[in-house]
Amino acid sequence: MRRSRAWIAGVTLVVVALVTTRGRLSGIGAKVDFNRDVRPILNKNCIGCHGGVRQQGELSLLFRDDAMKPAKSGKRALVPGKPGASEMIARIAAADPHDRMPKGRDALTAQEIGTLRRWVAQGAEWAPHWAYVQPVAKPLPVVSDSTWTRGGIDRWVMARLDQEQLRPSSAADCATLARRVSLDLIGLPPTLQQVAAACAGGARGYAQLVDTLLASPRFGERWAAMWLDLARYADSRGFEADRARPMWPYRDWVIDAFNRDLPFDQFTIEQLAGDLLPAPTEAQRIATAFHRNTMNNDEGGTDDEEYRLASVIDRVNTTWTVWQGTSIGCTQCHGHPYDPIRHDEYYRALAILNNSADWDQPDEYPQWPIFTVEKAARGRELASGIERLRNEIDSIAMLPPQEAARRAWERELTIPAVAGKVNGTWLNEVRRIVKIPEASRDTGQRALLRYAYTQVAEDTAYASRRAKRDTLRRAIDSLAPTYIPVMQELPSTRHRTTRVFDRGNFLVQTKVVAPGLPAAIAPALPANAANRLGLARALVAPENPLTARVTVNRFWEQLFGTGIVETVEDLGTQGMPPSHPELLDWLAVRFRTDLHWSVKALLKEMVLSATYRQASATTPLLQERDPANRLLARGPRFRLTAEQLRDQALASAGLLSAKMRGPSVMPPQPEGVWHRPYSGEKWVADTGENGHRRGVYTLWKRTAPYPSMVTFGTPSHEVSVARRTRTNTPLQALVLLNDPVFTEAAQALARRMLPLADTLPSAARLDAALKYGYQLALQRTEPEGPRVTADAVCDGREALRGAS
Repeated sequence: MRRSRAWIAGVTLVVVALVTTRGRLSGIGAKVDFNRDVRPILNKNCIGCHGGVRQQGELSLLFRDDAMKPAKSGKRALVPGKPGASEMIARIAAADPHDRMPKGRDALTAQEIGTLRRWVAQGAEWAPHWAYVQPVAKPLPVVSDSTWTRGGIDRWVMARLDQEQLRPSSAADCATLARRVSLDLIGLPPTLQQVAAACAGGARGYAQLVDTLLASPRFGERWAAMWLDLARYADSRGFEADRARPMWPYRDWVIDAFNRDLPFDQFTIEQLAGDLLPAPTEAQRIATAFHRNTMNNDEGGTDDEEYRLASVIDRVNTTWTVWQGTSIGCTQCHGHPYDPIRHDEYYRALAILNNSADWDQPDEYPQWPIFTVEKAARGRELASGIERLRNEIDSIAMLPPQEAARRAWERELTIPAVAGKVNGTWLNEVRRIVKIPEASRDTGQRALLRYAYTQVAEDTAYASRRAKRDTLRRAIDSLAPTYIPVMQELPSTRHRTTRVFDRGNFLVQTKVVAPGLPAAIAPALPANAANRLGLARALVAPENPLTARVTVNRFWEQLFGTGIVETVEDLGTQGMPPSHPELLDWLAVRFRTDLHWSVKALLKEMVLSATYRQASATTPLLQERDPANRLLARGPRFRLTAEQLRDQALASAGLLSAKMRGPSVMPPQPEGVWHRPYSGEKWVADTGENGHRRGVYTLWKRTAPYPSMVTFGTPSHEVSVARRTRTNTPLQALVLLNDPVFTEAAQALARRMLPLADTLPSAARLDAALKYGYQLALQRTEPEGPRVTADAVCDGREALRGAS
């Protein structure tokens, strides 16, 4: 019996040992994933000296083909399948510090060396970075609680929570949710009536509120503010003089594009190449001002070619940030340190944008004339008046023969321009000419009419109408249009040759390059469209792996506070990995195919999800496991933008103007901000309605931006900004207490609160006023904390009054 037990125990130990050994053996043979296991080691330890910037020992590990070549020593760093013959493995494992790599830094760990050794043994295969692979919408996962989910977004989020053994939060209350979605979709708080309707209607009421917000003209204003950061929009030219530049027609185009839900692929094409479309409309030409937001140096003595090229370089960098989520600027001087973009590929991209007609000149040619809505209406009115008076003047010239004879119109005339044609009695000829459209009259006919008109000038009716016509002409001439800089392509005979700049120096140009895109990332340009239009179409082509991902990630960041990829500006190898990679790809494919690039449809799907509707309150468990809410186990909670903060204050106070479009406005700001040299431009504060327009309409001068918005994080718009930095500073509190816009809003809010209180008994007035004010400002009844604070403030004021 004892022997039997001992035998069983021995067998058990052997089995355990075999299982354990097999586990270790299988670990040695486990497939190494390049992106997950190898790339981080190379980027951390090797690429700095053997990458796109430097290739010490003539070795680069950025591209597989380069890594397989013999190094300067003649040895091969990597021999696929033979780690013992691979010089890189020998050097990272060397015992002698003089021979060991990386030189001058900590040695790799045994685990890192083992990973690289197994990778080489398995063939040293490279793999493209995840963002450079075409997104694929995988089947939706099976989750533990399908009753919580409302769609595909929730399935992916729930699947990740299941992995982490977490549960989603309960739904936010209806008032909180109504406020959240209104601020997110239109940048303004909901009305009390909208909150009441949403709460009364349950799930359907919330969905109806979403539809109302998406259809609101305020929608375009909110999302334009986001896009103008990317477009580096400003009302001035930048640099030292920073003179005025009327770019507001482009801003209005962006607002209108979002409001009419222009598909994002068309939104892209029109901004990058609207002028190259067949028979482009005025709106499509205005859209190309996206790339005329570059700065212009008007300073005398500057090299125009240098600053023209600076603008083209900015256009390359901006295009790749906005649509490809890739930092490409470093490749202006050398190959990309970490991403597969070569030095010459930067200049191939630059060649696409190097043939626009602008030239860093003070006149900012080429430009497009734009009339404001008011000027256009007035111009049509004046033109109608001129046409009416011209017909009346023509009718006076068309006198019957006997009347003309009485006025001595029949006389001999020889006009050089029509010699041999018009001699003798010419009244009937005049009558015939005035029936001919003005544009179709020849030189002689126009000369004859001028003479005829001088003969009747003494007629009172004629003279009166002619004077009125001249007055209207002067009035219409005074309606000068606004000229906005736009893109225009040079004719093919004047195309510029683009060369690689040695180390980014435009004065030292080397080999000629043809237009093109980085081969590892973007699809090739069509052979017959190596221009801006070809670029735009390549960016939104189904083969492009980045544009849809970058775009849905950006809109996600606007609604949830953080992108699925936190670094919305960089989806490259140095960016943060996605928190939910399958969700990102599913949304990208859905946005491009099922939703047909509709921004409104994408946003609607996001805000209707159960993920978005969660309460934002955290718990000790979530604070420990997921303090940044990357797993989305609770609803979003983050600060308003500068524009939203200002607009909310004006809206709550009942001051916000609904006026849309038109030239930028100058709301009150502290004195002295515009004490600038060179230009005599002054900030003349608007009053009335223009002083209360939405923040997106505020005039933006790059060297003296509107101070309260800068305090709350609005960028200067000198370069494209994909993600604003959220800050919390004491200066922000001082702005809210002292800025004239906020003090005026506070006073107006108080005036809205008082009439209701005046109708109640004195004991109930304060309670009613505070409750109503809290509803106006936050769309819900007040909690105890703010009520106690408000009571203390009121008691303090009464004490001060008594002391005085």
